[in-house]
Amino acid sequence: MPSLPPAIDLVVHRRGSGAPLFALHDLGHDGVSLLDALGELSRDHELVAPDLRGHGLSPAPSGPWSIDDFSSDVARLIEEEGSPAPVVGVGLGAAAALALALGHRGLVSGLVLSGLGPRAEDDDGQDRWTRTARALRDRGGSEGVALSVEAMGSRPDWRGALTQVQAPVIVLAGEADRAVPADTQRELSLWIQGARFRAVPEAGHDVPRDRPAELVGAVRRLWRPASGQPLAA
Repeated sequence: MPSLPPAIDLVVHRRGSGAPLFALHDLGHDGVSLLDALGELSRDHELVAPDLRGHGLSPAPSGPWSIDDFSSDVARLIEEEGSPAPVVGVGLGAAAALALALGHRGLVSGLVLSGLGPRAEDDDGQDRWTRTARALRDRGGSEGVALSVEAMGSRPDWRGALTQVQAPVIVLAGEADRAVPADTQRELSLWIQGARFRAVPEAGHDVPRDRPAELVGAVRRLWRPASGQPLAA
């Protein structure tokens, strides 16, 4: 169910110069973590890594939130750049990136996604996310992260809509990802026309930390910095 809060102004971290590349982090992280993982690309791109709502230095408006709220925040940033951009997303950031590609198709020129499946949570899955958010609050954790956890628990089933994704897509799955198994992420790639899938050895859910070179390589396969043109799917 869509929520009411409008897009907000996010705190944004930048590095490098060239065509912008947007990097969207996972739950409990911030934009700087992806700047570090993707730093090698700063020779060809301006890396644009926002702290998503409720994370880092960005504000946390009152909830509840939906994944579309995260994508609307990022859509505003890309619109300010004035042209479509490639987007890298991990976990929560992957969900936001996918919602962005579906709801704001003219803003996304390519996607690298990791740590996400195509299906909505069943009742047990929603309950796990709800219990995780409750535990965060009970421990005095960040309300913004708790609201983000709840948004992930209520994310939609994208399978029927994924044929609408026109941009080229690469899905990277850590072979040892226990949060979102590699087979679940492979299913995401199968629903998107022309998407490419790679299982990353010696990596868990946090591919940017475990195997940053794989993430860098995926962006380079997706995008030709010299020409500024996306690869065909």
